[in-house]
Amino acid sequence: LSLPIGMQFNNNIFCILHMLQIITGVFGNGLLLFLYGFNLVTGQRIRPMDTIFVNLFLSHIIMILFRGVPTAIQVCIQKIFLNDTECKIMAYLQRVARGLSLCNTCLLSVFQAITISSNSPKWAKLKAKAPKYIVPSCVFMWVLNLLVDIVVPLHVTGLENNTFNHLNKNEGYCSIDWHAITTSNLVMWKTLYDAVFLGFMAISSGYMVLVLFRHKEQVQYLHSTSVYPIATPETRATKIILLLMISFVCFYLVSSIFVIVMEKSKDTSQWAIHMSAFFTLFYSTVNLFVFISSDSQILSSSNIFKRIKILILIP
Repeated sequence: LSLPIGMQFNNNIFCILHMLQIITGVFGNGLLLFLYGFNLVTGQRIRPMDTIFVNLFLSHIIMILFRGVPTAIQVCIQKIFLNDTECKIMAYLQRVARGLSLCNTCLLSVFQAITISSNSPKWAKLKAKAPKYIVPSCVFMWVLNLLVDIVVPLHVTGLENNTFNHLNKNEGYCSIDWHAITTSNLVMWKTLYDAVFLGFMAISSGYMVLVLFRHKEQVQYLHSTSVYPIATPETRATKIILLLMISFVCFYLVSSIFVIVMEKSKDTSQWAIHMSAFFTLFYSTVNLFVFISSDSQILSSSNIFKRIKILILIP
């Protein structure tokens, strides 16, 4: 049966938006993953936070591939194409990648707060030790998120096998049993889990804002109003990370609103499904432009390919 003209037009719009989001997100995050990863492998211009960036880009690629691609196929082709096993794998990897994005963004915020902290003896010791714990922290985040969402596949089925349970909610290309998830307190524990990391992000971001404010007051005291001092690398990095924090929280909250709407509604709206997927992946796309506009040195193609050429020529 053909869809009404208005509904078909909306599907076409969402199809275009999802495809643009996927192409931009995968290409951009893939490029940044290669460039930052190349620096880590070759030992060129290594910064402690590069490991966190690599994990962040990797989690975004996984989320786009396993959330954006199935949604785009479902919207553009309007065909059920996933069986039960495939739906369980998709749902699991979606939530693992989303959790990794949250954890790595939080880790980035906390580490930067430590980096710009005062030079008191206590903070100095923490500053010296912090870079050593970045890799173990990233590994811990992977293990934690792989374990936290391990029960999610139990409540996910394909749409073809969804007729037996009227409590299941249509998520577009798969179905999730919200009643079972709610009664098992999974939503409560997951909400608490997210709230802990969002809390750490809020505390570290507030501290960074306070440090920047104090720094601005010191600069105004030391310099006349006619002089515009060049911002230090730490200050620029802090402002960039704060921008990432704000964008992440905003898109996280908007996406959560659509999830709540889908959970509470009796008949899941396709519009709500598409908007939830779109805003869930929006941060993965927006952060690209933040990195590209702020880290011109690492994204200098001449330097990158010159180093690759030298690496190949050296026996």
